Amino acid sequence: MKKNVLIPIFLLFIWGFGENAFAQTKLSQQTYDGFINGKIPISLLLTFDANLVYGTLTYKKVGQPIKIIGTIEKENILLHEFATKADITGIYYGTKKDDEIKGSWASPTGKELSFSIQKTTIIQIDKPENKSVTGSYAYSFGKNGGTGNLYVQQVKDKIIIEIQAVKGPPSYNQAIIEKTNLKLLKNEAIYENNEYGKCKLKLSFFEGGANIIYLNEAYECGFGNGASVIGNYLKFDNKAPKFEQF
Repeated sequence: MKKNVLIPIFLLFIWGFGENAFAQTKLSQQTYDGFINGKIPISLLLTFDANLVYGTLTYKKVGQPIKIIGTIEKENILLHEFATKADITGIYYGTKKDDEIKGSWASPTGKELSFSIQKTTIIQIDKPENKSVTGSYAYSFGKNGGTGNLYVQQVKDKIIIEIQAVKGPPSYNQAIIEKTNLKLLKNEAIYENNEYGKCKLKLSFFEGGANIIYLNEAYECGFGNGASVIGNYLKFDNKAPKFEQF
């Protein structure tokens, strides 16, 4: 599966979430063990919050946990693994059935391998609430893929945001949300704009990252053709950002 196929699959996968994507008060935290290509041992600690999935992935031969952010819709699951500089180093797309998740792992360059993981533990945890969501967030599929930047400053129960995402070649179309204020409730915020039609986005924050999805099929945000701000963002800086970045 090549990267120019992977990214559209990702967009289609998370476009359709509706109001049922709102937060829960109790979350399921699950541990999985398994293999990539039947011989690369991995372990994942995943927290499930409605359609959002996040946690850590450990390649057992390396031993260093890395950040995982993704989404789940029915039995379909998509996970992105991040390097410390917000580069996406791997993409997991699979099916979750009972205690097993299996499917395909792909690198941003298009290399593809199978994976299979089995649930080993499950616990219920209280939904954590970040002390502050202030900071800079990003993702990158590499020089031949899309990128996104999200800047956030929290002021009590409100946030100031600015977002820019750029589609990969050949178009490099942009999706931009200029500096705006949103209400923050339990680590979530809703952005609405009817200038170009119905546009509604949900921003979800958690320790070390953020996720943006469309709500109620309200896609008419005035972005460039094929461009969108939806996606999984890694938090790489906790300092208050300087706005008017673009």
